[in-house]
This record gives sequence, structure tokens and C-alpha cells, in this order.
Amino acid sequence: MLFKAIAVVLMLGFFTSVSAADDVKASVKENSSLNLSAEIKDLLKQEMQAVEKGMKQLVSSMATGDWQETNKIAKQIQASYIMKKSLTAEQMKQLHHALPEQFIKLDHAFHRYAGMLAHAAEMKNADVAGFYFYKMNDSCVQCHSVYAQEKFSGFSSDVQPSHKH
Repeated sequence: MLFKAIAVVLMLGFFTSVSAADDVKASVKENSSLNLSAEIKDLLKQEMQAVEKGMKQLVSSMATGDWQETNKIAKQIQASYIMKKSLTAEQMKQLHHALPEQFIKLDHAFHRYAGMLAHAAEMKNADVAGFYFYKMNDSCVQCHSVYAQEKFSGFSSDVQPSHKH
């Protein structure tokens, strides 16, 4: 039953994410390509891979009602796996100067939602946990559709939707 609820939330999230992503794109005035050093790009890539792994693990732990594991994973995501542990103070300063304001806002929201998911898991509240998982996924979609179109071509403005309402 929980798995079905998560699937419904994700499907609804996909449809609302498309319009939300359009709003983000419209509000972003900075250059969407991120101008980062190769070392920082590598750390960011590692971070994204760890987050992706964590998001996949969350689907399983939430669907099975393993709230302890859900809480643990969400807290790890909230705390940032790689970046906070690996960046020097100078690199962190460079990163925050190089990243567009909207990127930073999306990142902060993502990590805040992870913390809220962790709290929902502590309370063993499947509905709230599902909601915050959706919000985390939506943050990924919004960010990737603006800042990673070259990696995720499905978000490219050249791609035409196959269905319109």
C-alpha cells in the first residue's frame, strides 16, 4: 500500500515538476552552465552519485516501512555525503561564488526536505515521509532541468513533449 502511495506521489510530482521547472527556468537570469574547477566538478559528481544511490535506497526503505533505515539515509543526504567532508574552506568559498543563487536555493531546499523526511521517518509517518521524498525528487528535477540539460537531455528545450493538455 505504501509503495502504491509513493508511486502516485512520484507520478503527481512528475506532472507538477514540469511546470515548476519552467518557473525556475524563467526566473534564472544567470548562465546555467556551472563554471567550476575540475576538482570541484569531480566532487560534485561524486555527491550527485551518492544522492542518487540514497534516493534509490529511500524508495526501498520507505516501501518496506524500515523507518530506522529511512531516517539514517535521509540524515546522510541532509548532511551532504561528500562535499562538506571533502572541500577545503577555500574550495567552499569558490563554490559558493561560482554557483548561481537559484542553484544554491534549490540545493538548500533539497537538504531541508531530506531533514524533514528524516523527522517524518522518526515519527513513522508514511504520508509525510512520502511527501518529503516527492519534494526532494522535485528539487532534483528543477535543478537538473536548468543546470544539467547537457547531462539529462530529456530536460533540453529541444525535446518536444509527446503529449499536451
